[in-house]
Amino acid sequence: MNIQERLAKVSFFPVKSDFSSLDENQRRALAHCVNASNIMTFIYLEQAFSGNKKLYRELHARSDGEGKNLFKYFLIQGSPWDGCNHDEPFIPGVGERPKFGSFYPADITEDEWNTWLSTHPKDREQFESNYTVIARGNHGLCATLYADAYGDKLCDAAYELKCAAALLPEGSLKTFLELRANAFRSNDYFESDMAWVDTDGNPFEVTMGPYETYFDGMLGLKAAFESFIGLPDKDATSALSKFLPAVPEFDQMLTGEFNFSPKGAAIPLEVIADVIRGGEGVFGVGYVAYNLPNDRRVHEAKGSKKVFSRTMMQAKFDAFALPSVPRLLPTHLRDHCTFQNRLLFVLGHEISHGLGPSKVSVDGREMSFEVTLKDLNSALEEAKADMLGVRLLKHFHDNGLLTDDQLTGIVISEIISAFQGWRAGFTEAHSRGSLIEHNWLRAKNAVRYDSTTGFYDIEPERCLNAMTELSTKFLNLQVAGDYDRAKAFMDQWSSVPAELPEVLERLSDIPMLVSPVWDLSELQ
Repeated sequence: MNIQERLAKVSFFPVKSDFSSLDENQRRALAHCVNASNIMTFIYLEQAFSGNKKLYRELHARSDGEGKNLFKYFLIQGSPWDGCNHDEPFIPGVGERPKFGSFYPADITEDEWNTWLSTHPKDREQFESNYTVIARGNHGLCATLYADAYGDKLCDAAYELKCAAALLPEGSLKTFLELRANAFRSNDYFESDMAWVDTDGNPFEVTMGPYETYFDGMLGLKAAFESFIGLPDKDATSALSKFLPAVPEFDQMLTGEFNFSPKGAAIPLEVIADVIRGGEGVFGVGYVAYNLPNDRRVHEAKGSKKVFSRTMMQAKFDAFALPSVPRLLPTHLRDHCTFQNRLLFVLGHEISHGLGPSKVSVDGREMSFEVTLKDLNSALEEAKADMLGVRLLKHFHDNGLLTDDQLTGIVISEIISAFQGWRAGFTEAHSRGSLIEHNWLRAKNAVRYDSTTGFYDIEPERCLNAMTELSTKFLNLQVAGDYDRAKAFMDQWSSVPAELPEVLERLSDIPMLVSPVWDLSELQ
């Protein structure tokens, strides 16, 4: 596949924000946050591949057509590997994609890691930190704080956030920006994470820092830098917020079933219109929503915040879901796949990331799931959020907040959404989790493939029962903290159904990615 063919699989869409709600100082503050967001992108490129800096410089300098196209695709993928095509390299000579970016020495093995920690137990805290890079020193493995490894860039980002904060009046956003600037220098993100949960998206939303650990394919520990900046969609936020009062009762039910302490009470949410993204947030699949921070200490002390990007969700729904549905579902099920039903599913999914147990006791030591479940944790957590999210939405239905038709539509929309991710392969966390879910539903006769018509028949009531059962399986795997047990379960349910390659081929003319084209001319 040549570079023109790869670019043809991308649906580009313009994003031009309306800044009319902001006064002059707020606009200037937002511009400083945009500058900091761009710095997150350069840090992430360094994290994703040690050779990215050199590739960026070489591709940026090329003036020929192919060079410009390669650079354009590089800025979509964030590396020289094509995440839309099983991580195939699209730039010659780079070899296979590293399993864990540049977070560890290229030749490290998990056995070496485990041996080092068993013989150097005092290193464990820093080595298992989400915010350190592991390298080889004169005396073996050593950990370097992000604040040191990316020090110059983080100091520049901190300066931009301090400038932004100075332009804002006292309030939650100003507090967060000041504390996050301090965290970039100190490497301690707890206080600023706590402060971020208190922000409400006004006058604008800023999410910025090292968060997700998807890219650490060996241990699932190291966090990648990302940023999301957006303007509040107050009407959509109000519409979703009506569900929040029903969440504590559901969480209390889970605490009784799985014997864990309830989380903090804060479950704020925001719907935003994107202004710009940076770091991991701008590359690859493009998140439609997120539940942060991931620090379980914050979850226990305060809670977590959910942010929904209407911009990205609408773009993906239009580009992927609308053309896929007629090729996957019989006529009588198609009308259930609406944008609103998809939004409601994502609501349940993101809230559920903050529900359930968050740590496990192993030999008397409390450990996070990231440590016990390692590379399995991300896929297991995403699958848990899918299935527990549907269970939560059923709770909303039972409390009169959703209709029968809405709940049916949510289930059908979620099942169909998985196909787009599978087109790129089955190893990414969300895609691996959804494959387990699909096979489980097939085994429970809740989803059936008709080889004559080429459509999937879905029985929503059976799906709800099967999804509830599977959510319990996932939660029990997390609580057990047994890596081998979790791996055996996931391997058992991760086979690719025989018809799936042919079904995915039917979707081959649909875009693989959506890519925003940011227009910030009104901010200048």
